Amino acid sequence: MTQPSHGAPSLSHGPVPAIHRGLRLHFMGVGGIGMSGLAGICLERGCAVSGCDPKLNSTARRLQQRGATLSAGHHPSHTDQPIDLLVYSAAVSANEPELMQARIRGIPAITRGELLAAVAADHHLVAIAGAHGKTTTSGMASQLLLHAGWDPTVIVGGIMLSFGTNARAGSGSYLVAETDESDGSFLHLAPEVAIITNIDREHLNYYHTFERLVEAFRQFVGQIRPGGMLIRCADDPLIRQTLSSPHQRSYGLDVPADVTAERMQWNGHGSSFRARYHGRSLGTFTLKVPGRHNVLNALAVIALGLAREIPLVTIRESLALFQGTGRRFQVLRLPSDIWFVEDYAHHPSEIRATLAADAVTARHRVVVFQPHRFSRTQSLERELSTCFERADGVIVTDIYPAFESPIPGISGERLAHLIKAQGHPWVRYVPKPELSGFVSKIARPGDTIFFLGAGDIGEVCHDLATQLHSSPRTAG
Repeated sequence: MTQPSHGAPSLSHGPVPAIHRGLRLHFMGVGGIGMSGLAGICLERGCAVSGCDPKLNSTARRLQQRGATLSAGHHPSHTDQPIDLLVYSAAVSANEPELMQARIRGIPAITRGELLAAVAADHHLVAIAGAHGKTTTSGMASQLLLHAGWDPTVIVGGIMLSFGTNARAGSGSYLVAETDESDGSFLHLAPEVAIITNIDREHLNYYHTFERLVEAFRQFVGQIRPGGMLIRCADDPLIRQTLSSPHQRSYGLDVPADVTAERMQWNGHGSSFRARYHGRSLGTFTLKVPGRHNVLNALAVIALGLAREIPLVTIRESLALFQGTGRRFQVLRLPSDIWFVEDYAHHPSEIRATLAADAVTARHRVVVFQPHRFSRTQSLERELSTCFERADGVIVTDIYPAFESPIPGISGERLAHLIKAQGHPWVRYVPKPELSGFVSKIARPGDTIFFLGAGDIGEVCHDLATQLHSSPRTAG
């Protein structure tokens, strides 16, 4: 198995056993979207699944309903049960007592990325990588292969609204997987098709330098299986300059590419466009998801379909059927004409793209933003302070730490002050415990309120939406 060559030391612990019926797996960090997807695949394959997480969220509870044995919190006693393989996420410290106890007991322990590689080993792997757009592109690619009748196995970093799940174990030979470059785990994979959406200055807490991050993407492309294909976004100049493969196709909107789009139209929270391949018209495509960035994601999937000789009518129908994924411009329409939009956007580029995708311009836009990780907030402070220009109002809450310790002087309150100092007309810092009450007081008819962030801000969005649905007074 290929090992990551950058960032933190490799965490491999010997050969990973084949995933088979009856194998007993324990997942530390089971509530994470990537971990839960793998746990779900293992359940469908007949494995006995247990797991734990500091907080059992709705994703974890769905696994419980399917037969997983889960516990809130980590504890060394979890290793008292018979375990053939322990899987842990990047959020779990190497010094976590439960993980250390497993090692003392001789229980094999592997990372999430190593398990994904084991699951994918006997499949034709379509792997989607990049800083932004991975989840939607993975969902579109999954929809395509499902609609084509290929019955793929799917592991996506978001709930696909068409299917109500982020993972499924198919009987076909293909596996579609959203990869994770944040901890180098995508370097465990050897894809048959690699789609790379973009490269951005992210995850430098792991790679330390941007050059190492770029080199990791080069290594990932170098691991494409012989005869496999790279599908790359030509709009990203760094990808154009640094990533290539003997068999490749490009897609883009701004520069010449193999697959391009024209005549783009925005229809509320959807869009349509005409696609071209090597200058030849492929006809009109419609999407139920908004924004220029989603047209770009769709072009990647059109390129995939053409590369795998899927009929054009099937590609067109699958994209029209795609409902989006949870936490990606998920619109909740509430009483009194108040709309909530939940989106995973946490990087400045993603925030701008999400706000630009809202084509319903007559509404009053308010953003509730939860910064993600102290290190990311610190390194992107300048960019974060200037990416909310399309919002009429901005509410910044406390930083979601993930597994990081606080950095002195870095806070949500400081970021709110920086946004205001850049000239934004209406900015507030609201501590997270006070967030629901504050938003419910300021919400007015005609408001679209965006809940943006990669932490648990989505729970605030949905909990408040439930309250407003059941309240006789929804605003003012």
